[in-house]
Amino acid sequence: MRTRHVFTLMTGLMLGWAVSAAVGAAGGDDKTCEKSKACPKAGKLLKGIVHLTDNDVRFQTKDKKTIFVDPMSGPGDSLVVSLGKMKPDLILITHPHGDHLNLDVLKAYVKVNPEVIVAGPADAVRVAKEKGFDSMRTVEMNKAAKLAGVEFETVPAYFTEGDHHPKASGWAGYVLRVNGNRYYVTGDTGPTEEAAKLKADVIFPLLWGCGGNAEGAVKLAAISNASLIVPVHHGGSKDALVKLSAMLPKGLCRAVYLNGKLTQMPE
Repeated sequence: MRTRHVFTLMTGLMLGWAVSAAVGAAGGDDKTCEKSKACPKAGKLLKGIVHLTDNDVRFQTKDKKTIFVDPMSGPGDSLVVSLGKMKPDLILITHPHGDHLNLDVLKAYVKVNPEVIVAGPADAVRVAKEKGFDSMRTVEMNKAAKLAGVEFETVPAYFTEGDHHPKASGWAGYVLRVNGNRYYVTGDTGPTEEAAKLKADVIFPLLWGCGGNAEGAVKLAAISNASLIVPVHHGGSKDALVKLSAMLPKGLCRAVYLNGKLTQMPE
């Protein structure tokens, strides 16, 4: 998934209301999403959270802990600077592919915060070490853990069909416990038996490329019991986002980040 699409979603009319505005208008406790409006509870559930590109999702807890998953943009990136997401306490890597593990970016964040904890599955740790980055801790699969004061669970990430992203690689997704909610950043995976055993409030599923597709994202949202879906790895593709939105159950809230801005899913 190294080919990037240029964003063509440029107008507010195409994208609808910004979610944060919708929260104030509709109230953050509404449990459904009207098809023509942004999900009113998304702004509340996604407070302090941003998706940038690829699988780069960043969280800030109420006690100011900052967690990055698969960061692709470094601390000097203009969007990162504008969002204030420049100093992580914890970085979690899902697997060693170049659109998830960028060692130059990791090294830059270690310079910003020498105390940052970087962790990932054994295969990612091995690849990083072979390339001269030996500061990554290993996380075990199907385990609960706590690093940098942040609680999370590891979930195996793999596809059951084809020979790409096999289960034997031992790659990961993460369920983070942040501010009383459970956030499932799936990594590159399809629906799995392990995902069916967990419960998430918000899911960030792979949408496009690397085996990901709208059908898989919908199934992952269903089996994880998530009430809000925020697709990642979408490349800004309007067609992919429209297809996903059309397939989602009417009562399932949905939102998307474009250029780091939370907005309504295009229809």
